[in-house]
Amino acid sequence: MPIPPRPFTVVCDKCGWKKTVVPMSDALRPGEWFEQCPRCGNKELKMRAAGWLEKAVAEFLRRW
Repeated sequence: MPIPPRPFTVVCDKCGWKKTVVPMSDALRPGEWFEQCPRCGNKELKMRAAGWLEKAVAEFLRRW
């Protein structure tokens, strides 16, 4: 049975862009994984565990 990964936040230190992802399954879909920053093109993105508020907001927005 697939187990979804924990929510995570992708951050670009160059321009300040960030995106919190709450995966629904272990297969990440487009928009849930980034190879480069969509704003500035930086390929050195950092990934960290999402905070509780980031997770709550991302889950709310996913439903709309």
